[in-house]
Amino acid sequence: MGKEEGPKTTRRTTRSSTATTPSKNVVDETNANSSQPPALSDLVLGEEGESFSLDDLLSSFPGRCNQIQERLQLLGPRNSPMLPIFVYRVTSAGKTSMLLETFRHLKRPFVYSSCLSCYNPRILFESVLNQLFLHRKNAVNGYSSAKRCESPSDFVNFLREALVSILGNLEGNSGKLSSKRSGKANGNMIYLIFDNLERVRGWVKGSTILPLLFNLYDILKMPEVALIFISSASPDTYYSSMGYVGPTTRRTTISSAAATPSKNVVEETNAISSQLCV
Repeated sequence: MGKEEGPKTTRRTTRSSTATTPSKNVVDETNANSSQPPALSDLVLGEEGESFSLDDLLSSFPGRCNQIQERLQLLGPRNSPMLPIFVYRVTSAGKTSMLLETFRHLKRPFVYSSCLSCYNPRILFESVLNQLFLHRKNAVNGYSSAKRCESPSDFVNFLREALVSILGNLEGNSGKLSSKRSGKANGNMIYLIFDNLERVRGWVKGSTILPLLFNLYDILKMPEVALIFISSASPDTYYSSMGYVGPTTRRTTISSAAATPSKNVVEETNAISSQLCV
């Protein structure tokens, strides 16, 4: 999360640290130092060796203490299995940056893909797989992806392969990489974050991709893998159009950090039910 003028740049940064528009909170897969091969630490946000305390996190988002504490509670202690989470709030509310900074504090490894920049199934699939396979596109490999993946079935197979590999690495390094102060991976869980999920509804194959994403938890059956969906469209738009059983909704009224400070905005954080209505 270093600034552009800083002496050191993380290999994984967010545009929220450099962009003038706060809504552009999208993770860039950067190659700050091409001489360094991809490593497990690339799945952790922040500089290696940095300390980003809870106080640092809270001070980054004034007035959002309750929401941050709720995020931490939902994520649970280290190595805690969790149901998929659906984070909903209006556009430009800082939901993405708050979540990513929470992961920066926890030093937990995650994969982030935005359905805005990944604008079709193949790009989305390959974005997830490239990160999990610790693959970086460059001139040597002809800027190709780790796997060519166009179909949902191939994605599930490749995803399972990549997750087994990455989870094995996390477990094998848990003793060496468990310190939050080290700036390296903390725990044996891996989190898959899908941002701007509402964009998928406009895709040609959106009606196929959404059920796939929502059902990944049941398809994979891997308790070490957590799923987080971020959307500016309410959960109702997905359930009504896709036929999903509505989840139990946790509804919190918070003060907007946008242009009108007095405006109350409702944020819904939901555990997603992956079962289809018959």
